[in-house]
Amino acid sequence: MMAMAVATMTASAQVVLWNGDDKEVNSDGGFWNRSDPTVVDDDGNKCLKVTLKANPDGWDKEHCNAALPLGDVDFKALRRLTMRVKMSLNHNVLVKLVKDGDGGYATGRWFWCGDADQWNILTFEFAAGPDSEKITDTANTVLEIWPFEDGGDALANVGQTIYIDDIKMEGSMVAGKGLLAYADNSLSGEVVVTGVVGKGSYQCTWNGDWHPEAYDDYALLAAKLAPTATKLDVSAAGRWDEDWSAIKAKCPDIEIITDESTAVQTLRLARRDAARVFSLSGQRVADISAKGVYIIDGKKTVVK
Repeated sequence: MMAMAVATMTASAQVVLWNGDDKEVNSDGGFWNRSDPTVVDDDGNKCLKVTLKANPDGWDKEHCNAALPLGDVDFKALRRLTMRVKMSLNHNVLVKLVKDGDGGYATGRWFWCGDADQWNILTFEFAAGPDSEKITDTANTVLEIWPFEDGGDALANVGQTIYIDDIKMEGSMVAGKGLLAYADNSLSGEVVVTGVVGKGSYQCTWNGDWHPEAYDDYALLAAKLAPTATKLDVSAAGRWDEDWSAIKAKCPDIEIITDESTAVQTLRLARRDAARVFSLSGQRVADISAKGVYIIDGKKTVVK
């Protein structure tokens, strides 16, 4: 699972692939009609509800997944896909990307959904693993979400209802592009970072097995910065486990801007609408007076 520590957090601009807030209740929310995708109001939160079905007239597992058309999204440059999932059983959730519109699949990634009947935040890593199993840059046209993978477990769980929300690409961005799209030592002068910047670890899958995966967006950012970089503005980026040592070692005179005013404003708004506040495990929080890290309006925020 992703490791989080108390840190300064701000509102962040990420690549949102799907969010129920701007969808019409009772619509399909833009998903393909495979498992009765329906936008519902779940205790004040609009999200997608899918129900796994059998399909005796064709591919028998076709209706055991939720499929979202994507268009051109640079998975490789942003690396991490996150989403919130609620299901009645603890189980691995598999995501797969259809490549090039030809029905061929990119390698799948799994994440454990461990808290039954509660919202879980799942993270899928697409930039790690052998080159043969990494996701291509922008040739991924459809995202498939398999709550019970695509084997026998899928048909064994026909009738199960799954809830999905807040599907995002997560990572550090400069000028609207994922940080991995930039060459090392290429960012000079004043650099403005959006998205998220953090450190942590979780389990990732490739070659059909689980691998512990660590990530450090601060070290990655240091590698992309040129020694001539003069200013680093991360005030619009979500941040956790802050560690500026690698950046300061490379650019000792760099000015790092970490204005907290946006986080304070977000927190005040959230206190007026506690229904939009969740713990890191995905549970709705009624009282955010205690110190800690919260998901406020889909963004990680720290209360000190």
